[in-house]
Amino acid sequence: MKKISLLQIILSLMVIAAVACSGVSQKAEPQKPEGSKIMVQGRIDYMKSSSEYYVVGEIPARTYFIVNQNTKVLEELFKSQKTITIEGNRTAGADFLFIEKIDGQPYRGK
Repeated sequence: MKKISLLQIILSLMVIAAVACSGVSQKAEPQKPEGSKIMVQGRIDYMKSSSEYYVVGEIPARTYFIVNQNTKVLEELFKSQKTITIEGNRTAGADFLFIEKIDGQPYRGK
């Protein structure tokens, strides 16, 4: 009887240790969008009503809402009104864009 309870305790501790270690070993990786890749030439615009920046595409001619906004970078581009090349992925539908690069330079948003 004592052997069985001791064996149960050892097995229980091993299971608890395995579960605890599996949670520690996993690293948080930034989520990559699962949508299709896209390249857009256009400019950045600002919508006061929602306080968000968006892309006004010229090639292709379409508007995209920016999923990962970096207000500091986007504010500069909005003020300059220059045409830029944006590389990214569509997410959560055709009108949402996760930006990865602007004019060939890596872009990091929130």
